[in-house]
Amino acid sequence: MHSDHLGWTWSTAPGEDAPPFAHAAHLVAAPEWERRDLADEPRLAVMEPRVRTIEDGESIFPGVHASFAPGHTIGHTTYTITGGDQRLIVFGDALHAPVQVTHPEWSCGIDHDPAESAEHRHRLVEELSRPDTIGYGGHFADVTFGRAEPRPDGRFTWTPVA
Repeated sequence: MHSDHLGWTWSTAPGEDAPPFAHAAHLVAAPEWERRDLADEPRLAVMEPRVRTIEDGESIFPGVHASFAPGHTIGHTTYTITGGDQRLIVFGDALHAPVQVTHPEWSCGIDHDPAESAEHRHRLVEELSRPDTIGYGGHFADVTFGRAEPRPDGRFTWTPVA
């Protein structure tokens, strides 16, 4: 629920009176919403009437599952989208840069709980190394889609997919 992820949930489009998704439900992890005071984001009040809280493991749409990944924030959530024998993990702020795939122990300065977020990153990198899995990192600049490929030293590296 940081401003860089809220986008048009609270702002109006130029020349419009309402946000573009004014009638859409906004799915938010229950722990995140319960502790929204920690986000220090006054614009969350605009979303409140349309918020629907979700639980860990919930199927929010056929083939789309939410998984709580606390650490960056209390209710940080990743989403796994499956189709056939492939899956995409949308991991949000669990990883902020490709270097964290190699060094999941390195936390972001704004992680709520650095130890917990590092623990989750270790598990996430293992998941991203599965051959049937692609990851999406919104903060990964021009290499947003990729995989965690094993290195000889036992660590992983982020490899973009075409």
